[in-house]
Amino acid sequence: MFERWTDFYLMAGGAAAVLIGLIFVVISLMHDRPRSSVLAGSRLYMGPIVLGVSFVLVLSAAALTPGVSRPWFAAIVAAIALWGLARGIMSAIGIRRLGDEVHWTDLWFYGVAASVLYIALAVVALAFWSDWPWASYGLAAAVTAGLLLAIRNEWDLITWIAPRDDSDRER
Repeated sequence: MFERWTDFYLMAGGAAAVLIGLIFVVISLMHDRPRSSVLAGSRLYMGPIVLGVSFVLVLSAAALTPGVSRPWFAAIVAAIALWGLARGIMSAIGIRRLGDEVHWTDLWFYGVAASVLYIALAVVALAFWSDWPWASYGLAAAVTAGLLLAIRNEWDLITWIAPRDDSDRER
């Protein structure tokens, strides 16, 4: 099913693993923050990023698994799409509840864009299930979009966490 895609999924899986490692670096930079704010930030911001790149890692591994059948692969993609969509909606609602405490882009990139990505992934799952010819390309596009979204969101977190004056605590 993915015979000619080996290099792509090795690269995507490796990139996802590096981005997961970067989150651990980000967490270590938060040692001076109150535990309550770290936990809230983890739930609304870091959690969705780690989940998203973990999904890229799982999809890459599944694509490289010898002999995986199209229906099983479709089921894996569908499960990831449903789990991710639920998490994206939860993030959007949580960020929305914070109101003016957060930057206006947070809702769009951590909640809405992630949810749209998982809806697209659900369509890709249907494409694999139905044996549509573009399914492999759709998956590659979703994996790439997931990595790009994770890179953007990790950059956002790092620039927010980076040391700054106490007078600049507003996001």
